[in-house]
Amino acid sequence: MENYDKAKAARVWQRVQGAATANPTQGLPGMIAEEWGDASVYLALSRRVQGPAANILRQMSQDEQTHMACLKGMYTLQGQGRPDIPTPPAVDNAPVGLLLRRCYGREMRCLAQYEARASDPEYGQVFARMANQEREHCRQILELLGRLPPEK
Repeated sequence: MENYDKAKAARVWQRVQGAATANPTQGLPGMIAEEWGDASVYLALSRRVQGPAANILRQMSQDEQTHMACLKGMYTLQGQGRPDIPTPPAVDNAPVGLLLRRCYGREMRCLAQYEARASDPEYGQVFARMANQEREHCRQILELLGRLPPEK
């Protein structure tokens, strides 16, 4: 690392940290859309599996719908009205394991966004609660993946 520029690195980290402490309502429409998409995928998957896995996925869908409602509430409290969110695309017919792996990545992104906003004075507690639920969703996805029969 002979060409390491400490000043440039400091500027990059300052931008990264600044993004984490930016207005918590910035990007809410995208976050709402992401939660709606996850809720749709979990509900569709709950119809494709049986037993306890179906119940877990239904509950995860309900959690994501609750997150979506909270984010919409934040958006509304900011005087921005109701966000215009496009309907999520239909859930494809990919194998359950593949869809769960995709969901895991989205859950990790949402978790990072919520953790970055957990110190917000107005909505921090809500973001912290949603972060905890996203963390649990990650655990549940791993459990579901571990219990799936081998894919053909």
